[in-house]
Amino acid sequence: MLNETNSKFRLDWRWAALGLLALNIAAGFAFLLVEPAVESETVEIPPLQAGVNQPQLVAEIVTSATSEPTGPSCYTIGPLPTLLAQQRGEERLRPFVSELRLRQTSADHDRGWWVYLPASNRSDALQLTRQLAEADVEDYYVVAGGDMENSVSVGLYQSIDNARNRQARIRSLGFNAQMEVRREQIPQFWIDYRVEPGEDPPWRFILRASPGAQRMTIPCFRENNGDEPGAAED
Repeated sequence: MLNETNSKFRLDWRWAALGLLALNIAAGFAFLLVEPAVESETVEIPPLQAGVNQPQLVAEIVTSATSEPTGPSCYTIGPLPTLLAQQRGEERLRPFVSELRLRQTSADHDRGWWVYLPASNRSDALQLTRQLAEADVEDYYVVAGGDMENSVSVGLYQSIDNARNRQARIRSLGFNAQMEVRREQIPQFWIDYRVEPGEDPPWRFILRASPGAQRMTIPCFRENNGDEPGAAED
């Protein structure tokens, strides 16, 4: 009888210990899941004093920077390659601008590398051409005017390597072949125009039709006043 009582007591003690352990585990999970309350302190920011500049938002700054100009603006378009391109550009711009004028300038243009035989007079030049023919050299002619008059041209090349090869071949035949860069003056055409605020001329079409041309800002002018403005890139 005593043994049965002891066994029952031990069993009850084990169940009680398991129950207590389960309660501790449940309490631990509950503590982890509950976030502690944090008291927040509200701080009042005092208003800015009168006369202190207030900061601007980025959007306000961008809007201010891109606002419409208050006065006229002047531009030039060029260089245009031909007189026809200038005339067509004028036709496009004229209805949208308050002032417009056309200009023409000139610029040095490299035509390539020239190989030639110097000659002091026409007679010497003709003698050289006969000698070139006897040596089976083709593609030559006598320069009829200009600074190089009476020289005998034996080739004009875009590539300096091709020009050097031609010079070496002519020299190998016993001729005093020379080489130099050939330049010429070519015309360039410009359109200067003045626009009032809110006007948007179709200048992009002119640039697409003339690769290499640009639109640049210039000092404003009055039509037909003869001024030649210095261009500054837009």
